[in-house]
Parts: sequence; structure tokens; C-alpha cells
Amino acid sequence: MFVGYFPDILRKFKKSESLLKVCSYLNEALDEESEVYHRITHLGANESLEVYVDEGIKSIEQAYYTKSPKEAFYESHQEMVDFQMLLKGREIFFVAPHSLCEIKNPYNRDKDLIEYYPSIYASTLLLFRGNLAVFEANDVHAGGIFISQSELVRKIVVKIPQKLIKFNF
Repeated sequence: MFVGYFPDILRKFKKSESLLKVCSYLNEALDEESEVYHRITHLGANESLEVYVDEGIKSIEQAYYTKSPKEAFYESHQEMVDFQMLLKGREIFFVAPHSLCEIKNPYNRDKDLIEYYPSIYASTLLLFRGNLAVFEANDVHAGGIFISQSELVRKIVVKIPQKLIKFNF
């Protein structure tokens, strides 16, 4: 897992053709004049859209109200890497190493999902506009958590096959 302000971390990725398309899409989403930005920021609460980005890569554009930490849903994925970036609002993520978490529901191949119980080893991460969090297979994460009160967030979750991601660190 790593997190950083999107414009500052672009150099962290070895640029495959697919990843260049993802970076272009994320840049467009941050551009307040773009169609992508307007499409996402005009979603109503609890609405979402799936958008094809490239072969095997999809984006879930969504809007929802953040929730209490007691409602956190802890998950990880084996096949896909999550790129999560907010366009509006702020939310907290809880993140923990999968080796220190207890599995609640085993791997579901159809959903590429493992569900976990809350972990005492979870760290807290704040996401805000333009801050990109990347969650790999070993990263148990629970997002959508409010800071002090519920607020509407509009965000992107890009799901990228692990085989397409190569990091420079």
C-alpha cells in the first residue's frame, strides 16, 4: 500500500500502455472542466457507474455518505489492485497487513474479495481530493469512514490486474 498526492507520485510507476491510460483517466477526473469530472461530481448519493478504462481495467465512479467506524467493511483482493482517489469530500481508511488480520469470509473468486474482522493493527489514512491510495493483495482496507460527521464523497476506484502494475520502488 502506498498513498500520495497524485501529481507527485506519477513517477513511481513504470509506464505500461495500460497504466498510461489509467493515469490519463485520473488526470481527466481531476480536471474540473472535463466530462469525467462532471459525470462523477453530479452523481447522487449512493449512485455509481462502471467505466471501462482499458483491457481488464475498470473504474467504479461513485458517490456516498461516509459512515461510522463501527460500520467499516474490511476487505482485500487477490487479482486486482485498487487505485482509490477522491474528487470531493474526505474519508478515512483503516489499513492493516493481511497476515495480522482474521478472515471472516474466505476468498470469493467471483468477487475477488476476502472479508476480514476489524483488526487492532489497522492504521488510519486520510484521503482527500487528489490523494491516491493504492491497495495491493496484502493490504486489508476499510474505507468510507467519516472524520467527525458523515459527508458526501465522490470518488473513483480503479481496479487494475496485478500483472499490469510494476512499481519503481
